[in-house]
Amino acid sequence: MSDDKDKRTPLVALREAWLTLTGAISSAESEVQKRFYESLGLEPDANLAAELMSRVKKNREEFERKIDEGVKATLAAVRAPIDKELASIKARVEKLQEKIDEKLKKKD
Repeated sequence: MSDDKDKRTPLVALREAWLTLTGAISSAESEVQKRFYESLGLEPDANLAAELMSRVKKNREEFERKIDEGVKATLAAVRAPIDKELASIKARVEKLQEKIDEKLKKKD
């Protein structure tokens, strides 16, 4: 006679298949999570949210710094010709003032 333990009912087979499948999924999820953390250069037990927020803050600060540098460089490039023109006008005005002063002295 065959033993009841040797019999696999469809329900038992389904339950075993389900447990095997959930175990495989859990193992795959664990491996994916491990690789994800490794790709970020983190330990698997690291606080992912805190690390991501720290990186976002660092990247935002770097981005703001680069924008500030770009704006300053652009303003300097725009201002250079204006400053040069102003210096030229100032020199011309000073020469004209000298000529006016000379003419006024000659009148006296």
